[in-house]
Amino acid sequence: MQNLDFKIIYSDNKARAGEFNVNNKLVETPTFMPVATRGAVKGLTMDSLKEIDPDIILCNTYHLLLRPGQKIIKDLGGIHEYINWDKVVLTDSGGFQGWSLNAKQVNKGLIFKSIYDGSKFLLTPKLSIRAQSDFGSDIAMVLDVLIDPNSDEKHIKNSLNKTIEWAEISINNHSNTNQALFGIIQGGVDDRLREHAIENMSLFPFDGYAIGGLSVGETKEDRVRIVDLCTDNLNKMKPRYVMGLGDISGMLDLIEVGVDMFDCVWPTRLARHGKVIDKLNYINLKNYRYKNDALPLTQDCECKTCLNFTRSYLRHLLMNEEVSAWPYLIIHNLYQTKNILDKAREAILLGGFKDYKEGLKKI
Repeated sequence: MQNLDFKIIYSDNKARAGEFNVNNKLVETPTFMPVATRGAVKGLTMDSLKEIDPDIILCNTYHLLLRPGQKIIKDLGGIHEYINWDKVVLTDSGGFQGWSLNAKQVNKGLIFKSIYDGSKFLLTPKLSIRAQSDFGSDIAMVLDVLIDPNSDEKHIKNSLNKTIEWAEISINNHSNTNQALFGIIQGGVDDRLREHAIENMSLFPFDGYAIGGLSVGETKEDRVRIVDLCTDNLNKMKPRYVMGLGDISGMLDLIEVGVDMFDCVWPTRLARHGKVIDKLNYINLKNYRYKNDALPLTQDCECKTCLNFTRSYLRHLLMNEEVSAWPYLIIHNLYQTKNILDKAREAILLGGFKDYKEGLKKI
């Protein structure tokens, strides 16, 4: 493992304002990672992403492994050089795609049918780790088994036990000293199984821990309860990362119980459907009421889109030149997401996170 240097600057009850340094690159937490699945945020140029200035982004091993392939990325200088990004990159392992693309789980890994040409291939924990090492990401993830939260106990136990088994394989095959490695906690919405997963995963010297198997259909109450249990039992001096969650209200709920990192396509997918984040809510720009609206997307936003364009113009693009509207709306949604979490961090540092969260609900 790389000794990822995580520090808690201040705690406000369970909420934490922290930072970690990896490869001389600083990430302030809590933080949201825009998802650049294939090395780019869909609908946005890297130059525009740099202007939003996230500390960290996520790229996906499954997609990059298929196209353009680990050898091309490695030969061309690694993921940072390939996509011209000099800040932190975290690579997901491919476990989420195992669930979303209905891969077949076997003892050695996940059998996928390629979304590109229909060919089958086996993604093993060893291949996932070696690919991420070749990509040269700053943080790699172990390959996990993700299942629906309403699965029966037998399948949940298989999910967490196989994830633990594959974690050990990942540890044994991870030799990149310039790359941190995170473990993943599975266990569905069963407290006892989550505790079992934490107990076993904590035996390995990971640099941080992801809480997986959430944002896939569980109730909000179950999610908060399980994450609260996990943060109470995980090493407090290592970052905690809830995978696949990106709605503002959901992130604030989990920041309150001690989560440091999030990722999701939610803000960018909303934008591509014409929906614009406004604090805890969003507006649908396709609504007729915005046809003659001279206001910016949100009145207190300082993103480039809001400073330069009206709702009327952006709605016109959305309705008539749809793809042209995407970058403007994506910029706004990612800016809003980052700004709200940055202010959440400031509130934690001042000991006022709960008031900040409650204040957003009243706007």
